[in-house]
Amino acid sequence: MPTPPRPTLGPLPRKLVGLLTLGLLLLVPHLLVDDVISERQNRQQEVEEEIGRSWGRPQSVLGPVLVLPYVGTLPSSGSQTEKRGRGEIMLLPTQLNARAVLAPETRKRGVFETTVYTAQLSLEGSLTLPPIAVPGVADAELLWREAYLLTGATELRSGGGRLTVDGTALAASDIPGDPSLCGPAETQRWPLRLEAAPEAGRELRFAQALELRGTSRLHLLPLAGQTRLHMEAPWPSPSFGGAALPQSSDVTAAGFTADWSMRGRGLLLRQNLRACGEPDGIGVTLLESVPTHRMVSRASKYAMLFLSLAFVTYLCFELVARARIHLVQYGLMGCSVLLFPLLLLAIGEPLGFGAAYLIASLAVLLQATGHTAAVTRRPGMAAVFAGVVGLLFGFLYVVLSLESYALLVGALALFAALSAVMAVTRKVDWQ
Repeated sequence: MPTPPRPTLGPLPRKLVGLLTLGLLLLVPHLLVDDVISERQNRQQEVEEEIGRSWGRPQSVLGPVLVLPYVGTLPSSGSQTEKRGRGEIMLLPTQLNARAVLAPETRKRGVFETTVYTAQLSLEGSLTLPPIAVPGVADAELLWREAYLLTGATELRSGGGRLTVDGTALAASDIPGDPSLCGPAETQRWPLRLEAAPEAGRELRFAQALELRGTSRLHLLPLAGQTRLHMEAPWPSPSFGGAALPQSSDVTAAGFTADWSMRGRGLLLRQNLRACGEPDGIGVTLLESVPTHRMVSRASKYAMLFLSLAFVTYLCFELVARARIHLVQYGLMGCSVLLFPLLLLAIGEPLGFGAAYLIASLAVLLQATGHTAAVTRRPGMAAVFAGVVGLLFGFLYVVLSLESYALLVGALALFAALSAVMAVTRKVDWQ
């Protein structure tokens, strides 16, 4: 009995299987390009940290806080018996009005750069002294002669500036502040040198002028009963964040201004400060106007979509116009498209994202179009391919620019591309 012939794939199914296999193989260079982009992003972060160590790290500022030592019978913990010892209690400002004027600049190391600033800060406010009782220490003796104001920031390389109380200038102590009070900030003591306990209800008015150098971010810790902050800088791309957004802000190409007003969320009398970190502050981060590495990373995510649409265009040439294109020629065209993110990264680091996008897209467009013209030997097909790839690059630039609406624009574009393919191949015999 004769053996029936084994079914074989037709030319079109074989082509589709070959294209699927080729697409999987081209994932390898795509992943290698992604690794290079990630490596350069990590290097950018390392450079930011290196410049921050030499210039100044992101700053969080602590306004004046009154620290009052005491002696008394301290509460026991666990099996320990009560014993007499020393402690400190902190009185936070009733109100704090702060103003920060930033002078940003860009520092480079090789092709990498980061934003640093010099900030002029003025802090004015008042402390109202209530009747003070130390929680859990009934026999506490308040040591007013040792009372001091505590100020601080993430780094105090240029010192604590100038501080006055009721118009009298204070001298900073050589003894640094206790890190446990507001770690990891660097703190500074300003002894008040009081001769006796002040009357309850007395108001101490303070004013501090401070210059800080930092990288990227400046925050103020809003610990007062009422904190008001005004910030301004000639920087067009600020990011406001932290514990609260500003009540009002104005951002233009020339710079920004922003104003915060916050009520304290805790007691004005405390035994320690837990809120000395960046999430508890209010302020600004100076972002790059066009962050090259982040934009390149986003562009790279669309590489396989570009590759798929380029393959579909070639396949339509074969199905509709009867052109003959070998899988190797598909692969060469695919490599050209996948090199786009690498070119974008290499050119973008020295020239910036905008110029790099123009140069890299034109280079890939000319190379892929020239290859298509040589493969098909039909100028019309090469022109159609150039139009498709040009539209893809234009679409990608729009998507990268409209970050908030990228999903919407991308979904509509994919729907339009699918509709175009359905229209072009409506008369194709898929058998």
